[in-house]
Amino acid sequence: MVSAAQPEPAKILAIGSPLSQLTTLQQKVEAINAKHGPFDACIVVGDLFKADSDGSELSGISRKSNILTTAQGLKIAAVGGAYDEATFASHDNTSPVMTKAGNQSVLSHSVLSPAADGSLSAAKDAASALPSAFQGVDVLLTTSPPPSLSLLSPSFSTSGVQLANPAPPLTDVVKASRPRYLFWSGGPGFWEREPFGWPGPSGKDERWTRAIKLGPLGAIADGGKPARSAPTDGNDRAPGAASKCDSQPTETMPSGSAGKKRAGDEAEGDAKRGKTEEKKDRGPPPDSYVCKICHIPGHWIQECPDRADKDKESSDPSKPREGRDADGRHPLDMSARRVAPRRSTTSRTALSCARGSSSGGSARSWDLQSWFCLSNPKVTKHLIVGIGKETYVTLPKGQLIPTHGAAPLVPGGGHVLIIPIAHHPTLLSIPASDALEIVSEVEAYKSALRDCYAAYGAVPVAFEVGRLAGRGGHAHVQVIPVPKELGPGVAEAFRKAGEASGLAWEDEPERALARVGPAGNYFKVECPDGTKMVHLLKGNFDLQFGRMVLAGILGLHHRVNWKDCVQSEGDDKDDAQKFKKAFAPYAPS
Repeated sequence: MVSAAQPEPAKILAIGSPLSQLTTLQQKVEAINAKHGPFDACIVVGDLFKADSDGSELSGISRKSNILTTAQGLKIAAVGGAYDEATFASHDNTSPVMTKAGNQSVLSHSVLSPAADGSLSAAKDAASALPSAFQGVDVLLTTSPPPSLSLLSPSFSTSGVQLANPAPPLTDVVKASRPRYLFWSGGPGFWEREPFGWPGPSGKDERWTRAIKLGPLGAIADGGKPARSAPTDGNDRAPGAASKCDSQPTETMPSGSAGKKRAGDEAEGDAKRGKTEEKKDRGPPPDSYVCKICHIPGHWIQECPDRADKDKESSDPSKPREGRDADGRHPLDMSARRVAPRRSTTSRTALSCARGSSSGGSARSWDLQSWFCLSNPKVTKHLIVGIGKETYVTLPKGQLIPTHGAAPLVPGGGHVLIIPIAHHPTLLSIPASDALEIVSEVEAYKSALRDCYAAYGAVPVAFEVGRLAGRGGHAHVQVIPVPKELGPGVAEAFRKAGEASGLAWEDEPERALARVGPAGNYFKVECPDGTKMVHLLKGNFDLQFGRMVLAGILGLHHRVNWKDCVQSEGDDKDDAQKFKKAFAPYAPS
């Protein structure tokens, strides 16, 4: 069979009506394909099911999650089922929900999971290995998106879509499969996210993912007009037209100066000096501008008070570049690693820095000012109860939950902070290159804490105060357990307390965060019933607001101020050890 557009002949296998004999169909096709194939396509003519079929024939045949490689070499991965956190751990891969077993069947597939070193399969894989830019799947199909997909996307806030029922476990699948295209459905509307890259051995992005949400076919939008379920603009390609992948897609992060030099470099001589003088007289920067030296808004980078120290360090040849050792090597440049080096600090490098590095480099200014940077010698490390690759978990000084007198629900109190190891003022301000792994690990710890609290009859309330201004600020999420019976009233308590304090809760929390982006200041709370509430900070805001509301719910008004709850180091260590022991069975591996 030959078509005008396809000079090579295509081999087509045609099969008659299976009439519900799906196992026989599968065996026949596999046998014929092995003997006479490979076939480019298989056509089933007639009826798949017999007249009185109830569909039970699919049991044990269909798999929600798998990777298929077509005769043309196209690798298609699918993770099916609706995500439900309560049933995710189920081993039933044929049920209509997403399961851990189904995800593992994709992650352990030979396309993504290399053979053991020293085996014949490993030798064959090495001999036929593709360059890293071509490793991964071509298409990933899911029913839900990863929760962090909207982060750092300039287009999400104006897309009119919502990330319905996001599935945190899909983050690992996306990272492992590095798909060229990620498609999912769920809810009305179409949205194509800006491409994001995957680094290769050189550290540079060499492969990109385009994530696309598709709406229901033939859906009707408000007003009676057809809803947009697929691309409709002038850039749409004709069906069947080959698409050329951009050499480098558009930047994920919005930037008003992308592709341009700084204004001070646009001219030489008098023109350059003129530009500099003009910049001095142009007034304060916009609210969205954040200085890249001190990471604080309110002034241009040329006017930064820390610039003199920065220039002095950079001009001193005896000092290595920031983040590198005396030989100019990056601490994450490990030739034995199979994964490209990343720009964020890992737990190993952060802890070695906290103990005192021998690299000769001086600590960065924010490390010594930040409340939670592990390299700050003032950090209370005896309260740390868990360390991951990108984040760590610690009990706070003066936690809200009292641990003396009546025994707390959760051993050790259970009030914890989840903190990125690398210094970032807010979770939204994390660069796109690092956000996926950091936010995913934060979500993994939240899920583990939820399971841990449940074992003691409690549910979690998580909140974040995201503020870019002010020295010492370091992104963190507070998680506090409340008795299960009080969980349903948490959202209403926050709503009423916010209204009494003059806070304006956003109608669409996730879209509001996407709209303000990395330069936004915000308060976010996640309630036990799944409600998410966001207030965009404008002007003064009581940093103890979240703790104050929960103190009211728990009847602990006398513990609103953490300074009133500070205890001895011995008591702190005792609480930390008790919570460590309780949390250990649930901690992410």
